[in-house]
Amino acid sequence: MRCSEPLQALKLNPLTLTLLFFLFSAASQAAEVFVKSSGKVEGERVYLSDVAKIEGSPVEVEVLKRIVVSESPQPCRSKTLSKREIAGKIASYLRENKVSFKEIRVKGAPFVKVERSCTVAGGERIRELVGEFLKRNYPDVILISLPSPTLRLPVGKFKDEVSLDSMGRGYARFVYKVYSDGKLLKKLWITARIDRKVKVAVAKVPIPRGTLIRPEMVEIRELPSLKARGAPSELKEVVGKVAVRDLLAGEPIKERYLRPNFIVKRGMPVKVVYDSGAVHIELLGVALENGAAGNIIKVKNLSTGKILRCRVEKDGSVTFLSE
Repeated sequence: MRCSEPLQALKLNPLTLTLLFFLFSAASQAAEVFVKSSGKVEGERVYLSDVAKIEGSPVEVEVLKRIVVSESPQPCRSKTLSKREIAGKIASYLRENKVSFKEIRVKGAPFVKVERSCTVAGGERIRELVGEFLKRNYPDVILISLPSPTLRLPVGKFKDEVSLDSMGRGYARFVYKVYSDGKLLKKLWITARIDRKVKVAVAKVPIPRGTLIRPEMVEIRELPSLKARGAPSELKEVVGKVAVRDLLAGEPIKERYLRPNFIVKRGMPVKVVYDSGAVHIELLGVALENGAAGNIIKVKNLSTGKILRCRVEKDGSVTFLSE
C-alpha cells in the first residue's frame, strides 16, 4: 500500500470528515474510522485504535490503528480530542509515510475524551505504613503529624514500603518507596513530628477545685510527653495535696494545679510544743506562714514576741526546733 504519489485532496464536512487519497491502483473499498466519545490509554501515546473503531481490509486496519493522534495526558488525567484533529493526524501520517488509500471516512463523535489509567499511591497509605512501623519497632513513640503526598502512577499494580532514615528529638525521617514489577518507581523522604510516651499521674475521676486528693482519685498512665509536661511521675507527689482548679478524668495532674494541704494557715493561733528529754513545754503562738504536715514554718511566741522555727504536725500543732 505504499505509493510515491503525494496527498491529493482532503475534504471535511460537519457530519463526516472524509480523507481522499488516490492510488495508481485503486483499492477495493474505503476504510472507515468511527470516533468514540471516550477512550482509555495506559502508555505515553494515544493511538487511533484507542479512540476509534476502524473498519477496512486487514492491511488498512493494521496501518491505521498504529497512527499516533496525540500524547497521553498525565496519569489519572484526561484530555479532549476533536474529530477534525484526529482526521488531521491521519492525513499527516499518511502523507509523511507516503501511504495512500482510495478513501478514508472519519465518522462518529465530534469529540472524544481520553482518560489515562493510573493507580493512586501514597496518601493515607503512607500514614498507615509509618504507624505500623512505629508500633512494631518503637512502641513508645507517638506520631503527631506526617505529610502524606498522593502519587499518581501509570501502572496497575505496585508495592510500597517505608523505612527509617533518621530519628531525633521530636522528629523522624522516613523513606517511602514504590515498586512495580521489581522496579523502583518513586522514592520520597518524609519528615514526621513525633513524641514519646511517659508515665505520669492523672485524675482517675473528676476532681473539683479545693478537693484534698486521695489515693483512689488518681492513677499512673502513659501519655505523650508534650501533654504530660509538668506532671509528676509518682502518685505520692500528688496524694495529700489540694487541687487549685477543677481536674477532668484522664487529665495529667501538673504541679501547678496543686498546693499543699495547709494544716496551719498564716495568722491562725497554734499550739507550740517543746520537748527535750524530761522537759515538756506548751505555749501559744501565731503562724506567720502556711504549713502542711512536715513543713518548717515561722511562728511568733505571743508571750515574748520571739520568732520561733517550728515543724508542722499532723494534728495541727507545731514543734519548736531548737536553734
